[in-house]
Amino acid sequence: MRHRKLSRRFSRTSSHRTAMMRNLAISLIEHEIVKTTVEKGKYLRTFLEPLITKSKKDTLHNRRKVISSLNSQTAASKLFSDISPKLSDTNGGYLRIIKAGFRPGDKADMCFVELTCRDPEKTLSDTTLEDNTITSPEIAPAPEQTQKKGVSETEAIGKETKKPISKKEEEKKPTPKKEAAKKVEEKKPTPKKEAAKKVEEKKPTPKKEAAKKVEAKKPAPKKEEKKESWWKRFVKNPFR
Repeated sequence: MRHRKLSRRFSRTSSHRTAMMRNLAISLIEHEIVKTTVEKGKYLRTFLEPLITKSKKDTLHNRRKVISSLNSQTAASKLFSDISPKLSDTNGGYLRIIKAGFRPGDKADMCFVELTCRDPEKTLSDTTLEDNTITSPEIAPAPEQTQKKGVSETEAIGKETKKPISKKEEEKKPTPKKEAAKKVEEKKPTPKKEAAKKVEEKKPTPKKEAAKKVEAKKPAPKKEEKKESWWKRFVKNPFR
């Protein structure tokens, strides 16, 4: 019985739980918001909030303690340089849990875990739109010189098409291929009469010799053996 034991196990070993909390904490420090289950989000508060209070005092000892618990130097450096100055005035309650419905697979209660110092207005879509702003250029009228050039090019193409066809080009016209048609007629298949004759020659002949051999192999009648008297079984030579 687990009376008076308030820890959450999540059906995992202790090493697996610590690794899971490290991954959630590192991703939360990096992105400032994470989607997970409500139970994991509540357990994440007990893991990450003490590290944020330690990061307020930038000492060598506190840095080593945070790095040993997070196992990530990049996340620890961002926690000391970016996040802790924003949360210097607040005393506790650094994370916010927002309910996000139920998961479709197993109907687990989901939530968003975010830092309270995060800007809610600055989303991913806003940042991408600010970086990749597309300005529609004004459509200016085309210059007259280019229009004149286009007209001259069309006139030159029309003159080229109206050139008379020379005699050499007329001679090079393809002639009807009569010889190919004759060769096709010559290659028509002829009726195969010889094959029909060979089939007639190969008809099976009646096997008379086999019938004679079967008649010769009939069993011959056995000779009747003479019956001996009963006393000759015991005495071979009775008249000695």
